[in-house]
Amino acid sequence: MGGLVGGLAGADQVRTGETTNEPTMTVVAIRGFISAPAAPAVGTGFVVGGELFEADGSTKAGYHDSHCGVLSVSAAVPPEVIAHCTSTFRLKDGELHFSSLRTYKTLAEPFNDTTVAITGGTGTYSTVRGQAKTTQWHAQRQQIGVAYAIERDS
Repeated sequence: MGGLVGGLAGADQVRTGETTNEPTMTVVAIRGFISAPAAPAVGTGFVVGGELFEADGSTKAGYHDSHCGVLSVSAAVPPEVIAHCTSTFRLKDGELHFSSLRTYKTLAEPFNDTTVAITGGTGTYSTVRGQAKTTQWHAQRQQIGVAYAIERDS
């Protein structure tokens, strides 16, 4: 099992017209599945998904899904993979949508630390824009993840 950690904001935290560098909420996205083969080819796609939890890793917050297209595969064993991914976090009060380039040292592990764009959302998150800084996260249950610290423009 693997996962991601993500930061999200609630409706009471929306700051229209303001930019903040402070994360507004954190969630843990546990990888339930990945459809990628061990050595994908450039141009192929894969899907990753699973459950979302609050920062404590135990309180359920929703679901996450990502669709990725492979842009580059190294000759290393296992191969390093660079992919462009679009992601959706499905939460009780709406969805959050992300887009990013991700570098995987191996597809068995989470992607490397990076910054992802918040491209939009629905419901409570319909006007949200900004970015999330990701860092790898490892829970005591040996679940693998990535922490998203979201910085909202609105």
